[in-house]
Amino acid sequence: MKTSLILSAIAAVGIGGGMLSAAAIEWVKPTPEQEARCVKQSVQDQIDCRGAYSVKELTFPDRGEEPGFFTNTARMGIFKPSGSGPFPALILLHTCAAVDFDPRHMPYWVSQALKAGYVAFVLDSWGERRIAEHCRSSPAGFLPIHIAVRTRDAYDALEHLARFDFIDKSRIAAIGFSNGGRVTYQLQRKPTREMYSPGGLRFAAAIAVYGKCFLATGRGPLDYLDRDVDQPLLALLGELDEDGDPKVCVPRLEKLKKKGLPVEWEVFPKTGHAWDQPRNSPARRVTQLGDPGGVLFAYDSQVTEATREKVLEFLGRHLGTSKR
Repeated sequence: MKTSLILSAIAAVGIGGGMLSAAAIEWVKPTPEQEARCVKQSVQDQIDCRGAYSVKELTFPDRGEEPGFFTNTARMGIFKPSGSGPFPALILLHTCAAVDFDPRHMPYWVSQALKAGYVAFVLDSWGERRIAEHCRSSPAGFLPIHIAVRTRDAYDALEHLARFDFIDKSRIAAIGFSNGGRVTYQLQRKPTREMYSPGGLRFAAAIAVYGKCFLATGRGPLDYLDRDVDQPLLALLGELDEDGDPKVCVPRLEKLKKKGLPVEWEVFPKTGHAWDQPRNSPARRVTQLGDPGGVLFAYDSQVTEATREKVLEFLGRHLGTSKR
């Protein structure tokens, strides 16, 4: 009964106007085991947990691929270096747009991961659910729970990767971009693992790239940076970014750091949003959900290279891999 009421409430507060109908989301009832994990958490985490489990889980690739020159890596896929491993791995979480919206974005990060000796798992939360994008519109009932759903997707992907012999399951990290960065902030919380990782697997490190860390809504504030962070987390921010705004994020990160929590950050000067996406050249202002005035999207090749260096250095320290 409680689950039905919660699902009804979720549907009531969602917004319509998406590019596809609510039928595109396959709603399910959380299992007793899932409900048991949810009920142990705070009230807000219970709501998120039930929301995450109210959407059907994704189907993941059943094998790893060694990509060739013509392989499309701007899609859901597990892309591996040559050899039997075991390799460290990096799960890539896309923006609010489709995973192939900028056809050069995910391929860039897949190639950098492979060159550094990582398996790259491009996790597509939209395609199978027939969500065209989540930047300017949202399927009915999905907006308030989409971060929770994507967080659960990431932990499901972690569990899936750990089953492969070519993966070192103790060295799996995640990197999220924009909306995926909001997800990344959540991954390193102890309550998140308790909800979505029944086997106890954890991300060895997580990186949020231009991810918004706080959002004021009509239902109350959403603070993606949490006091329960207990695993290594890196936030990469742009000085001019109104979405992943360092003026909002850095004070929160500093507060967590003072408590001894494993958070790090870097603010790139004179840098806007989505700086590693060539599609954003020349710079432009883009309106999106929560930002009707628009956000500065601006590609910067030098900042992209600096981001690559910072990402590999951070992963090298926390996964015991060398920077290449």
